[in-house]
Amino acid sequence: MTDQPAALLHEWLRVHAPVTFETLTARPDAQGIWMLSGLRDLIPPMWEPMTPESSAEQRAWLVELGERSPHPEDPDGPAGTPSAGFRRPFVPIASNGSGDVLYVDERPGPESGCVCQWWHDDYLWAKLWPGVDAMITDVLRALETGGVVLEKYRAQVLDGEVDWQHLG
Repeated sequence: MTDQPAALLHEWLRVHAPVTFETLTARPDAQGIWMLSGLRDLIPPMWEPMTPESSAEQRAWLVELGERSPHPEDPDGPAGTPSAGFRRPFVPIASNGSGDVLYVDERPGPESGCVCQWWHDDYLWAKLWPGVDAMITDVLRALETGGVVLEKYRAQVLDGEVDWQHLG
């Protein structure tokens, strides 16, 4: 992961979506995805990038839940494959405020570093992007062009705030 996509998105939001930019809680020395911490609804449909500290707290809580999953003995596969529970190699990067997260799958394998979605109540999983830079670039492209993210969310800025429309 590089700082470039996050820095470009950070600057674009500062200029074009100042209301969203004001929700930023990142430390001034933050790098990469962490420089976008706190930006409300930045990633469709409802994800807010986390701080490194909140990521560590959420990770500990989800790993503990994962160890109590219905099938904790299920072996882990390579990166980018489902897991019976939330595992230590999963690094939360965004939250919806309800215990669900987007995470980076750092297990070994050709898809190591991919961004996945985790619904903690149902142990539901989905792979969304090949990496953090791809996710940020996808969001920035959609904001710049009014394009679509994840095939079902269209970006727009209304009154200085990022808004995502579900395309049904």
